[in-house]
Amino acid sequence: MRKRNMIRGATLVVALLVASATLVQGAVPLTAPAGLEAPAAAAPTLVYSYAAKFVCQESLKGEKIWFGPLAPILEQKTDVLVHNPNAFQVVFYKKAVRAPLEWQPPIAPGAYKQFTLSAGQSVRIDCDDIAKLLTGDPNATFINVYGIGVAVEGFVVIAIGPQASPATTARYVPLDVTAEYARSTEVMKKDIHFQPWWRYWPWKLPWVLGRPYHRLVKIDADIANDCRENLVKQLMDDISTMPPPAGPMTQAALAQGLTYDSSMPPGDGDPPALVALMGSCELTPQGYGWADFVLVSNKSELELGPAGVTAPSIQLYPWIPGRWYDTAIVLPQNTNIDMNALIVDWQAQRWIDLGVPSSDVYSTMKYFLPWWCGYGYWYPWQGPSCIDIGVGGGESLDVEQIIPSRVFLTPWPPIQ
Repeated sequence: MRKRNMIRGATLVVALLVASATLVQGAVPLTAPAGLEAPAAAAPTLVYSYAAKFVCQESLKGEKIWFGPLAPILEQKTDVLVHNPNAFQVVFYKKAVRAPLEWQPPIAPGAYKQFTLSAGQSVRIDCDDIAKLLTGDPNATFINVYGIGVAVEGFVVIAIGPQASPATTARYVPLDVTAEYARSTEVMKKDIHFQPWWRYWPWKLPWVLGRPYHRLVKIDADIANDCRENLVKQLMDDISTMPPPAGPMTQAALAQGLTYDSSMPPGDGDPPALVALMGSCELTPQGYGWADFVLVSNKSELELGPAGVTAPSIQLYPWIPGRWYDTAIVLPQNTNIDMNALIVDWQAQRWIDLGVPSSDVYSTMKYFLPWWCGYGYWYPWQGPSCIDIGVGGGESLDVEQIIPSRVFLTPWPPIQ
């Protein structure tokens, strides 16, 4: 009985399979229209894929000023070298892809680019080439695309498929691929501490703003402990016969300058001031003092105007006069640099970038005075050290051989 049931079950299964096949063959949706053949799916191609990690970062170039806490002085470079060890010409494809952090949005890889390499020849892919592969722009350079201090990381991918040898037999051939990584900080960096001031006053004075003076000052017994106040008192005597409005405005500006110290520089909306920057003051037994000083102003030509009466309603410069600022400059070794000119040029460009007409900037910057330690005159409490120098730590070089992986790609070639 059991054997008979098994035979009946097998017969039923065969009948069901035959009926199912008949239904599928007769189903209208599965029948291609007359004269139209369904395209055959492209078969994946076995490819050797070399993935070399890259990292690129441009550093601040020599003689360039950087405004910020840290100057980008580290340069990172990657060179991917490809060699054809075969006795015939090969065709391969190269692309680059960035690797963002996992919380950042993904970045699409660059398109493949075909390259032909003759027998025994080699080619080098540098950071500029990587920028071209990432952007698709044949004129791109890394510094123009990503700027200074931006680290870009990812992979350079070299893919090579079956090659036609001189005997026209398709074959798989290897490449020699090596990645070279260099990190360099072989530069000199200086952090310059400076104060922005003006050497402008609308009326003729018996002193030149921004010029260092060495003057014998009579010390008043009531304020003997304040050399700067004694100096300003004598400067007021120098202009006591100046007619109005020049005289009263200059005296008021000298008094205003006395109210500032290192903890309270002039503000954007403060009244016009003439500030005495003191270098030193040596008292003599006869009740006099030798004062080294420089007079500067907190107002520009654009604020006071040529007549010294009308002032614009807004401040046009992107900093506060009298406040201490730090800026970093990277210097090539064994060169002489005009630090004053560099700071002035940098300030002028910042001003122009904020939208101030260049004609106003250039007419006013002749009165700009970036008071830095190269002049040698400071408020006494700032001390003599105002330049921090850091020298780069040399260069490191790492070389890595890239081993290929076998992958299947569709379509192939990747450039259609």
